[in-house]
Formats: sequence, C-alpha cells, structure tokens
Amino acid sequence: MTTEPMNTYEKCSQCGFCKAVCPMYKALLSETESPRGFAILIKKNKLDSVHYDCSICDACKEVCPARVDLEMKKRRAELVKKGIETEPNKKMMKNLREFGNPFGKYEKGKKVVGELYCC
Repeated sequence: MTTEPMNTYEKCSQCGFCKAVCPMYKALLSETESPRGFAILIKKNKLDSVHYDCSICDACKEVCPARVDLEMKKRRAELVKKGIETEPNKKMMKNLREFGNPFGKYEKGKKVVGELYCC
C-alpha cells in the first residue's frame, strides 16, 4: 500500500507563531497577509494574488514547530500559469528580462521604488 507524502502546509495547526516573525504581517497587520492566512488559503486550494505579498524570507518556516513550508515560489508559479499576476509583478519581470534588474533602465532622477516593490 502506497500513500502520498503529506504536504508540509497540511501540518499547519494555525498556532500563529509565524505571525510574530513575518515582516509582511508586521507591516500590514492583516491575517490574510500572514503565513497562517496563506496556509488557510492553500489548504482550501485557493490561489490568490495575495500570495505575491509574501517576502519569501522563510522566517515563518524557521519558527514553525511543524516546519511548515508554504512553498510560495511554487504558488507564484501556479498563479503565473493561470494568468494571475499583479501589474507591478508583470513590470518587474519585463524589466528583469530586458534590463537585468526589476527597476528597468536607469535614468538619473527617475523614481520607481514607490511604483515597484518586490513580492
């Protein structure tokens, strides 16, 4: 008898330890943009552009008692395949391909940081 290995996000007990170290949760104070919120969405098999809000720092994984890995890069790849992208993400990817950096062609005095942000 063979069994499928359990995805680590399925081991999430929603304890909330992850929220204490998540930079996005600390900045936004939104459960939806917390690792626990992402785990809930993933468990419900819901892909959403909110997955782009993760900074992919893996701090949540480091403090998690179950070592849950939300595999956010994998989630984002799935989003892209389904055509779900944010406008800043599309622009950053275009700039990476064209100029080798997410901000595009360097022009003195040009401000793009407020317009483009990572993750």
